Amino acid sequence: MKRPNIFLYITLGFLLKIFAYLKGNRITQKLSIKGPAIILSNHTSFYDFVYTTAAMYPRRVTYLAAQKMFYEPGTRFFLKLARAIPKSLMQADPVATLKAFRILKQKGIVSVFPEGQISPIGRTLPLAFSIAKFIKKADVDVYIVKHKNAYLVNPPWSKKTFPGRSETEKALIIKKDDLESLSLERIYEIVTEALSFSTGRFNEVKQYKYKLKDIANLENVIYQCPSCHTEGLVAENNRLFCLQCSHELVYDQFGRLGGKTIDELFDQQALAVQHAIDQNPTYELSSKVILQSIYQNTLRTVGFGRLTLSRDGYVYEGSFNKEMITHHFDIKNIQSLPSDIGRNVQIYEGYQIYQFEMKPTWLPTRFVHAGEYLYQKK
Repeated sequence: MKRPNIFLYITLGFLLKIFAYLKGNRITQKLSIKGPAIILSNHTSFYDFVYTTAAMYPRRVTYLAAQKMFYEPGTRFFLKLARAIPKSLMQADPVATLKAFRILKQKGIVSVFPEGQISPIGRTLPLAFSIAKFIKKADVDVYIVKHKNAYLVNPPWSKKTFPGRSETEKALIIKKDDLESLSLERIYEIVTEALSFSTGRFNEVKQYKYKLKDIANLENVIYQCPSCHTEGLVAENNRLFCLQCSHELVYDQFGRLGGKTIDELFDQQALAVQHAIDQNPTYELSSKVILQSIYQNTLRTVGFGRLTLSRDGYVYEGSFNKEMITHHFDIKNIQSLPSDIGRNVQIYEGYQIYQFEMKPTWLPTRFVHAGEYLYQKK
């Protein structure tokens, strides 16, 4: 396992640093970081890797990246160029861990996004407890490179850029010498507190403004009308509206929707799903799906069927590589349900990816609400 090529990194890293600056990113808390070290970042934008690289330049960084991205044509080339380490999401990955430790032994710097996915609402998601075990075993200094308001510049629900300011801070959170005396629980607490961030709350104070653009696909994050509770809002320019009661939610230059933060509205509709589950002992959520998985070194369609979620877990009934199967996923093993907004939900099991595309396009978000709540109850 080799660190990124120094000559290539110096050139491309410098270009990324300029690119980040032109996009409005500013480093507000500077700190010199030398390897061996682990840097941890929150994840609210597709550009977080750019901002992390810019903040660390000219230090070379080796990224742990989702294995799925190595099978997608649009990202595979760049990840291999950066010599990133593929990591299976939402489960232990001894191979990725071993590769990361090899980089640290070379006095390198390893970057980890402990949420394992991009937050759809600009608020830090719960971290996997395995990050504490990884840090304890690595036995090196641990830093954060935390990004603030990248969500409002390049929200994960849009391919558009909403020009405005984002900030990045660097800080040492755990010294190598302290790791031996820290329990796993305490390490986890320190990391969780250090990475905790809410775009909504932060910008209520800062009041940074962002240029308005079309907000198409946000209706697949906030899909429920807060007035009549109808599911299935419609996006038009910078507003969402309800076809049932004509209630309108306007997205403003501060990143609020209908005068509220995105995470506030997201929590409200999550509570509605939780209430439905609590009121119905036989609760089920089901949808026709297109199944995608790894085949011949590419993420592609491998089957068609139905995915059903209940208190016992997820059941897929349908085809898989031209064979009919019924596959059960235990709810206790699925703490988080990653989702490409408006497209799918993903389950990771035994180094295999099960990606379920479904319609209507807001339904994956409801699966996320229901699946994560049922995990908590289990």
